[in-house]
Amino acid sequence: MTQLIRKDLRPAKDVWTPTSARLQAGIAQRIINPPIGIRTAGWGAAKVFTATGIHNKISTTALAIVSSGKFIQYLVTVDWGWWQGKADDWAVRGEIIKSLGIKEDQLQLHLTHTHAGPTTASDAAHLEGGDLVSGYHARAIAEIISACEEARNQSQEANITWGYGKCDLAVNRDLPCGTEDVVGFNPGLPADDTLAVGRVSDLAGKTLGIIVNYACHPTTLAWRNTKVSPDFVGGARDLVEERVKAPMLFLQGASGELSPRDNYSGDVDVADKNGRILGFATLAVLEKMAHPGMRMRYLASVESGALLGDWDNEVFIPPSEVSHVRINVDVPLQKLPTIEELRQRWKDVEEGARETRINRAMKLRTGYVIDGAAIHPVWIWMWGDAVIVGQPGEAYSYFQMELRRRHPDRVIFVLNCTNGPGYMYLPTPDAYERHRYQAWQTLLAPGALEKITNEVSEEILKFSKNLNL
Repeated sequence: MTQLIRKDLRPAKDVWTPTSARLQAGIAQRIINPPIGIRTAGWGAAKVFTATGIHNKISTTALAIVSSGKFIQYLVTVDWGWWQGKADDWAVRGEIIKSLGIKEDQLQLHLTHTHAGPTTASDAAHLEGGDLVSGYHARAIAEIISACEEARNQSQEANITWGYGKCDLAVNRDLPCGTEDVVGFNPGLPADDTLAVGRVSDLAGKTLGIIVNYACHPTTLAWRNTKVSPDFVGGARDLVEERVKAPMLFLQGASGELSPRDNYSGDVDVADKNGRILGFATLAVLEKMAHPGMRMRYLASVESGALLGDWDNEVFIPPSEVSHVRINVDVPLQKLPTIEELRQRWKDVEEGARETRINRAMKLRTGYVIDGAAIHPVWIWMWGDAVIVGQPGEAYSYFQMELRRRHPDRVIFVLNCTNGPGYMYLPTPDAYERHRYQAWQTLLAPGALEKITNEVSEEILKFSKNLNL
């Protein structure tokens, strides 16, 4: 029986091309577990401040992109919490930059933001467990550098397929309780569930690595927990890596008001469960992706019981454009209380929690507030159809949602806790109105997040305009 093909019927757009890139890329991973007994101190409510064991491996993963003229960009993640100040950040990042022989803006050093990791403080030697910090940091830095060098040396021409999916692990954590808000599950407000994924494959189609960007505070394990852990990131990574047989690089998104629903636990099984939620969601995105280096073309309209549209795969060469820029955004500051005023404000808070707050407030200002003004750095990299936006603060999800809304033709990866200085919250106006924790923790005044968002968006538009010249 002859098949009837209607050659007169074709869609206006007869080629579907997935968001992608053709770049020289390499990826490598190292385990950097700290010694038992090292200082942790991630929670003011904690009673134990040293690690009694390791729940899941603490690791670092490095992705190297080599572009024209052998210009190398390193995107590196570490299963640590957050930098407490500029000195702590630079003690690590500065050594990596120096050893690799690169400029500062060629590295985005990203902390996955686990709250159950070893301390990042460089001045903790006088505290319980602090005597182990310096030696551990030195070993970790060496492993980070080694991973970067391996990623660079093993880099090869690769297809990167970008895509979005959904994951409902995160919930809103701004919870009104009468006249005050607490940081806890708010079932009355929605949470951004966007999951951004990149799959790096060699030209034969073998997976070399997976990039995962999702916004959710790794606070499953809290003050009741005494084991070092990457939190849910570890469980997700284990699941994905077992399936794809390649490293997974996790990037914490704009999660200022987002956390897991099942939260503040001492039970590592809860962290593993949360990790599986993210891991299975990531695998679903990977299963949905087009084959590496393939797009779809409309073949014909075919008469059957219905008139059918017949598509098939074809090979194509993904875009290879690479761009990069760093911007320094002038941000408005709140009227900053003195340290003595803070001590008076928190005089009724339990001593351990109070001193945690005071110490962080002091460190946040150093190197960020200069002569009463501040600039907030943002690193913006374009790799083919994707844009990677890294900044040191803890932005609310408005940041990523708005950038993705304004630039639907791109896959936007948005990173909190990256480089520095500026290790503070970037809240939305309602957080200031309710005097939430995120609003009194930050040095920034209302409007800072919106200003940063607008300036980043303008830079992304410039990338597109330059490509159209």
